[in-house]
Amino acid sequence: MLGLLARRGAWSLLILFVVATLTFFLSRVVPADPAAFLAGQNASPEAVARIRAEYGLDRPLLSQYVAYMGGLLHGDFGRSIRTNRPVAEDLRAFLPATLELLIFSFALYLLASWFLAILAVRWRGGWVDGTIRVFTMLGSGIPVFWLGMALQFVFFYRLGWLPIGGRFPIRAIPPPPVTGFLLIDTLLGGNLHAFGQALAALLLPAAAIVINLLAVGTRMSRAALITEYARPYVRTARGKGAGPGRILYRHVLRNAIAPVLAATSIQFGYMISWVILVEVIFDWPGIGLYAYQSFEVFDYAPVVALAIVSTLVFLVISLGLDLLYPWLDPRMREATS
Repeated sequence: MLGLLARRGAWSLLILFVVATLTFFLSRVVPADPAAFLAGQNASPEAVARIRAEYGLDRPLLSQYVAYMGGLLHGDFGRSIRTNRPVAEDLRAFLPATLELLIFSFALYLLASWFLAILAVRWRGGWVDGTIRVFTMLGSGIPVFWLGMALQFVFFYRLGWLPIGGRFPIRAIPPPPVTGFLLIDTLLGGNLHAFGQALAALLLPAAAIVINLLAVGTRMSRAALITEYARPYVRTARGKGAGPGRILYRHVLRNAIAPVLAATSIQFGYMISWVILVEVIFDWPGIGLYAYQSFEVFDYAPVVALAIVSTLVFLVISLGLDLLYPWLDPRMREATS
């Protein structure tokens, strides 16, 4: 286990270094001057030059790179030109909203894909199985930005059931920040009404993400369940008089969940890449919207920081699943012992 952690830690540092280097130089390739955006349309050349010098943009590119990488070693992601605050401070403010959306969406994605896969396997080859496959494939073929706007049109404009965007109603008083996750903070404050408001705001952006990924998760879960049902232990359990429910929940699901969880975890990476679009559509105050607004004015530091943080989150999840997999599947513990 220690050897695994050491190897994965070394590879993770190398990957983060490569990502930081590539995104730093690619962001400088864009033919734009962020200092000119910040100074304004009618700013004098002297004002633009002053802002450029203030943020170190007048130095040679290699010198900027060395200074930036040196700051990363101390947790310094630079300073945002748009907000005039350290990027690390902005990330601490916006990251909890993004993590809450991603974790909620991923949990909903796993539950929905397994539920649909169980229904498809129970009525394999029938109209239920076919309907699930058709609708999940349609959902995956719709662009996430169009899907988000369609959900807003139906559930906000037509039905009026859910808010069009935002994380919490503007006129409502948010709970005192404890964890940064509104669902948890509202429960800690004992405010069930505020919990319902925070949950309602989460549903549409999470649905846009989940529907777009559901075909992959359902298909993998369905295939894993069919494979397990064909194994000898299922025939043995049936021969001993075990019912379909007991076979499914006590045996088949336990053996099928480990490989599917490892495979579907890759989808978390897609969620991270799509979160920018979803946050822009639903005005969700996370790092995706923060990076988009920064990119509009060519504010380099937040864009590079988003790439690094997204990579780090994906690497941590991948490592966590590598450690979790042997616990879920005893056969892996025996193979590695």
